[in-house]
Amino acid sequence: MPLATNEERIVDNESLKMRVFVKESVFRLPPSLATPVILIGPGTGVAPMRALLQERQFLRKVNKEAEYGETILYFGCQRADDDHIYNDEMQAFLQDGCLSQLMVAYSRENTEKVYVQHLMTSAANAQSIWRSILRGGYVYVCGATTMGSDVHAALKGIAESEGGKSRDEADTLLASMRDTGRYVQELWN
Repeated sequence: MPLATNEERIVDNESLKMRVFVKESVFRLPPSLATPVILIGPGTGVAPMRALLQERQFLRKVNKEAEYGETILYFGCQRADDDHIYNDEMQAFLQDGCLSQLMVAYSRENTEKVYVQHLMTSAANAQSIWRSILRGGYVYVCGATTMGSDVHAALKGIAESEGGKSRDEADTLLASMRDTGRYVQELWN
């Protein structure tokens, strides 16, 4: 029997005992399709980003005349040939214009590990992220807590370097974005 939202059950059999619960997602798209969206979902954290892209794609088809804001996905995995999940779907999102840019970090393909936060802080990407934030853009992050902390630090650094914000001002900006639903993280250990 499926679990209802916020319902918890204990699964118990001879070899396995675990707590299982369903928690409703806190990710909500901005009210306007014109609002820029930055999606950051390494590994399995890309799953809710797919859902947001599918929803934006649907809304775009329904509202053909609507202005459509830039949508950027930062995805990370170890190797392109092993775990670049949903690549075909992401390429289709790019081709139909639902996804403006796909930035992929491969952490195990070279001697130096590359993660999504490294891609975010490159000069061109940092400028693009800052422009999106200035335009009222929303930022969604899903994945491990360590990655979430690293992405937060990258966003703070972007506010400082691209926006000329002090550390305190950058903290205030990100807190304000979080409080207004423009910066949402779903993270786990």
